[in-house]
Amino acid sequence: MKCKIISISHKLSDWEKKALDFYRKQIPNNVKLSFAEVKPVASKSMSEEETVRNEASEILNQIDQTAFVILWDRKGDLISSQSLAKLFQKKIDLSQSINMIIGGAYGASSQLSAKADLVLSASHLTFPHRLFKILLMEQIFRACAINRNHPYHK
Repeated sequence: MKCKIISISHKLSDWEKKALDFYRKQIPNNVKLSFAEVKPVASKSMSEEETVRNEASEILNQIDQTAFVILWDRKGDLISSQSLAKLFQKKIDLSQSINMIIGGAYGASSQLSAKADLVLSASHLTFPHRLFKILLMEQIFRACAINRNHPYHK
């Protein structure tokens, strides 16, 4: 299965690279992980709404046409690690790729919500985007561990 994480992001810092690389190495070979980084589109002359709309346009350009699209948004449905693992296994069984979208600082536009097959939330807490990408990588690894009956997930 191919899994692409599409996010609004600045250049990664060293600690981010190390954390992402750590989890990338743990993920089994049957999950091909890739990243699409979209540069933030904010300026002082733009409203929050314009920024969100422009970022959505850039994100939409990165989505694979046949992929199952998951938008991570604080307004989404909460999901457990076990449920995410079941979703991953279903997509692996169907040989369907997944695109996961992490929106910008002002959230996701209604365009992205409409394009998404599923809108999920990892928590009621708010996370910085840099940290959430690492958290998402850990959850992808955890889902793979659950599906392989690996003892990582207890």
